[in-house]
Amino acid sequence: MCDSTAGIQVAHVRLGSYAGIGQKPDDWRTVSLCASCHRLQHGLGEETFWQGKDVAALIDAFCKASPKRAEIAEARREA
Repeated sequence: MCDSTAGIQVAHVRLGSYAGIGQKPDDWRTVSLCASCHRLQHGLGEETFWQGKDVAALIDAFCKASPKRAEIAEARREA
């Protein structure tokens, strides 16, 4: 989001996941964010944070680049 490469964290994306409050979405529904952007994602709420961004395409890119892409593809088919 901000092009920082320091303090990278894994951020789950609930938008489109059907995970409710207190539920964690599937582990493949993640993106890398710096600590500041991750806090902002939680503080603003996901709809506001991801507004104007194609978060689904970002998740897809991370999934395709993962060394576990075959396992992720199988999990996505089951979801």
